[in-house]
Amino acid sequence: MTKNMVLCYHDKERGDTMPRRKKLPAIPDYKGAGKEPDNLLIQKSNPLLSLSETGLTLAEFKILDAYLGRINSHDPEKRFIRFEKGEIERLLDVSQIKPDDLEKRVKNLFQTIKIKDGNKRKGFTLIALFEKAECYQDEDGLWQVDLGASPSAMEYIFNPERLGYLRYNLRNVVKLTSRYSYVLFLYLEQNRHMHLTWDVSLDDLKTLLRCTADTYKAYYRFNELVLKKCHEELNAKTDCKFSYEPIKRGRTVKAVRFTLEPLALAEDIPGQMSIDDFPEIMPPSYDDVYDEEAARRDRICKGFDSAEFSGFTDEQLALLKDLGWSRKRESDIERFQADVDSFPDACQYATAAYLRQTILTAKAR
Repeated sequence: MTKNMVLCYHDKERGDTMPRRKKLPAIPDYKGAGKEPDNLLIQKSNPLLSLSETGLTLAEFKILDAYLGRINSHDPEKRFIRFEKGEIERLLDVSQIKPDDLEKRVKNLFQTIKIKDGNKRKGFTLIALFEKAECYQDEDGLWQVDLGASPSAMEYIFNPERLGYLRYNLRNVVKLTSRYSYVLFLYLEQNRHMHLTWDVSLDDLKTLLRCTADTYKAYYRFNELVLKKCHEELNAKTDCKFSYEPIKRGRTVKAVRFTLEPLALAEDIPGQMSIDDFPEIMPPSYDDVYDEEAARRDRICKGFDSAEFSGFTDEQLALLKDLGWSRKRESDIERFQADVDSFPDACQYATAAYLRQTILTAKAR
């Protein structure tokens, strides 16, 4: 890629370079969602999870999630996707969306929103999620929508490992009919990685779900109007099975205790092909497996393809990268930049070099 091919967005604090295009390409980077669109895997960075505190509606969250599920989060040069053949209608659970309603939904995705990014200086960041959308109907009257992330949003959409992220399947949210259920689902799944049982103060839970009006002041009203319905919907439509109970101090409910059921062992996803569908394919050699495994680690951080980083999960590698990022040495950055001619890549290699030395030192003790 030459400098003349793209304009680049540069974040001086992180040293990240993001490509920028002035208009949607004639042929989007990604078209359609495949035979089983509900099986798309979403990787949503932690700063984007703070969008639950904004005024985005459930329909807009679904469109954003479908976008995140369609892109390759490790390829920021490809950020334009096309929803086609009624995908928008299916996401919004309508047979045919009216032009005025579609315009309203798409416009809301272009509003200025507040992002909470704990990796930056204390405060907040205002961005627009998307740069441009083109909406038009096919011969059957179904809408096709071309959508591209804005340059300012790309640092939160691509390479989410460096910011921390939540991973879930689109099928878990696409059939939800309540914004409360959607936000609670994300909150519960965030906590799953830390514990299966925990307490949250009632006030914090109401704030999270935007239920601070007097209507929800009494716990029994909040429970009847929101929590019970969320519990029923999430247990019926998602993999997130849970129970909850009020925690009282005296006669007053002060907190809610959530208990998650452990996730079932991974099963084959309906419609997903397996090796059994291709009997002519031989099992991969050891070298092929190693190369594929090393490439997986290298996608998270340049330099993680070395043997010292084998055996770690994606989440563990992302945490290692976050821990090592601030410790990388300037001398290593300069050394690697001379070879790769890319400051962001040089920073990643320098981070890996620091971590590799740390691991080797720890093993030697």
